Amino acid sequence: MKKKLLEIKDLEIGYAVKDQKKVIQHQLNLSLNEGELICLIGPNGVGKSTFLKTLGRIQAELSGDIIIDKTPISKISQQEFSRKLALVLTEQLDIPHMTTQDVISLGRYPYTGFWGNLQNKDLSIVIDTAKKVGIEHLLKRSYVELSDGEKQKVMIAKALAQQTPLMLLDEPTAFLDFPTKSSLLIMLRKLARQNKMGIILSTHDIELALKTADQIWLFPEHLKMISGIPEDLVLDGQILKVFKNDEMSFNIESGHFEKQFKANFNIEVKGDNIKSIWLKKALIRNEIAPVAPSDKHIICDEEYHLFEKNIKIDSFNTINKLLQFLKIQ
Repeated sequence: MKKKLLEIKDLEIGYAVKDQKKVIQHQLNLSLNEGELICLIGPNGVGKSTFLKTLGRIQAELSGDIIIDKTPISKISQQEFSRKLALVLTEQLDIPHMTTQDVISLGRYPYTGFWGNLQNKDLSIVIDTAKKVGIEHLLKRSYVELSDGEKQKVMIAKALAQQTPLMLLDEPTAFLDFPTKSSLLIMLRKLARQNKMGIILSTHDIELALKTADQIWLFPEHLKMISGIPEDLVLDGQILKVFKNDEMSFNIESGHFEKQFKANFNIEVKGDNIKSIWLKKALIRNEIAPVAPSDKHIICDEEYHLFEKNIKIDSFNTINKLLQFLKIQ
């Protein structure tokens, strides 16, 4: 039986202004078990950051309970809370005159006492954390000289050095390239399992979230949050419903977002090799539907062979040359 790290009961989040309140989400009943990675996804402005800040005690809840280790967070002291939950926000901090190692070391302060003196154990944890995030080579570098992506990794390392059972991250992949985003989410998933942590992060990388999260907490616009495992939310049509627009739509079969368009004409692509897969992507990008029925079809082998009414028209050694020909036609 997995240990329940976080319980959310009848939670209402939003803003209180004088005698009025703006409710963003209400009646939220959720839980997070040890070893789980949860991704928050949804359109901009639906309350993902507000939700994380409320869980992180930066912003007060309007009503309901947030319970960590069977204790409401309102009854947990600040020092004890910092040993239970680490929070990484999107905003880049301005921290002059500090090295990367200094910044990561800030994560050890809940354990260092009044004077904040680091022991050998603390320094070992800082270095080990930097290795896990892949920034050991930056430890002696000035923090302000780092790129945005490097700074983001430093803040994640700082949170990991805090050694809390819960970690919240608001858009941790915002400044990273796609391979680094992928490796970061995979790393966080491994950390959750290996350290029996619970990790909640918000992201706009929907396809990546669907591939890595144990659960998705989905924030639709103007509707109540929906929770479930990625596969159920896809099959129920929830992902398609929340993210569909005139330009892009989620393809349930492929698991990818694809361009919405009115095709100029159709061409059937025959074959299921790598070349045919990428040819279909190129045709869609140029608003040509790679489907039957059509008078034209393309066979992909060493080259791309174009046929019209079963008569061979020409062969092309690159997709680009084929597209140029089709546009001329």
